[in-house]
Amino acid sequence: MEAWRVLKEEIEAQIALTSNQPDQDILDVFKYSISKLGAGIPHDDQIFSTWFYGAPDVTYAADWIYFLIELARSGESYSMPALHKMAKYWFVHPSHFGEYCGLFQQYSFTKRIDRMLDTLDRDSFIELLTVFRSYIMNINAWIYQYWPWGVSYAVPRKDRAYYEKGLELLSQ
Repeated sequence: MEAWRVLKEEIEAQIALTSNQPDQDILDVFKYSISKLGAGIPHDDQIFSTWFYGAPDVTYAADWIYFLIELARSGESYSMPALHKMAKYWFVHPSHFGEYCGLFQQYSFTKRIDRMLDTLDRDSFIELLTVFRSYIMNINAWIYQYWPWGVSYAVPRKDRAYYEKGLELLSQ
């Protein structure tokens, strides 16, 4: 079994790197629009669904990890087995979609944390997840930097006049 401190040091090294530059996964998926695994380019040769599904699952993991840390800090209100179970649902499972969309580094860390979750006591759980959350926050900043914010203009919101015009055209 891997020692959690070894993993913590590796995550801290990635935090140092991603504080000033994105990791290759972020560049590949969000800057260069490369689909690297099973998500492919499913709709009309565009990568929007890969961005749309992969990024949020990794992004909101930072929030869920925060809640796990706070619950663990609250003392004995939650047992360690309960916290381990919540971790699996709150950030391990969503991380699979991040990997499916090409965010391999975060998934690698997640899998390694998952394998050791049951061995972590309260203090090591808090310490490891705090560092992992910092890493997730860094990659989130880069996702937001490279997210193609203008893509929403490709699918404008329809108003009442749009549908009335469609009905008018149908009745001609």
